[in-house]
Amino acid sequence: MGDHRRCRLSVDGGELELAGPPTALRALGQLLRQGVTTVEVVVAGGAVAQEVTAGPLLVALAAPTTVRFSGGPEYLDLVWDALDGVADQAEMVDEPGVKCHQHLEYLPGDDYRSPDSMPLVIVADWPDEPVPPVR
Repeated sequence: MGDHRRCRLSVDGGELELAGPPTALRALGQLLRQGVTTVEVVVAGGAVAQEVTAGPLLVALAAPTTVRFSGGPEYLDLVWDALDGVADQAEMVDEPGVKCHQHLEYLPGDDYRSPDSMPLVIVADWPDEPVPPVR
């Protein structure tokens, strides 16, 4: 099983959360960066789908448990960099229980994210925390 499958997706109303240990977040980022036009990967609690298109980053709920990223590579890079950045931050934290995270959401005047995007929070687990089992 790939490390990316240790990531978890949760959907709570209008907000999406993609979480996991640093190695899993990095593995997911690598899969999404591979340069294919479309990709869909299974994670705990659902799936992550990505389609390379034109235009700014759009984060959407494609099915009840599938988060979908679309946009040009220069905009999708926001997600890829956030996955790596949050993983890096988590590995530098000295205190257990600190949850490093990053919000990806549209703000007025933002040319990189679509105004139709759903808010997404990427959260890194403490590196030594036990990871919930994946089914």
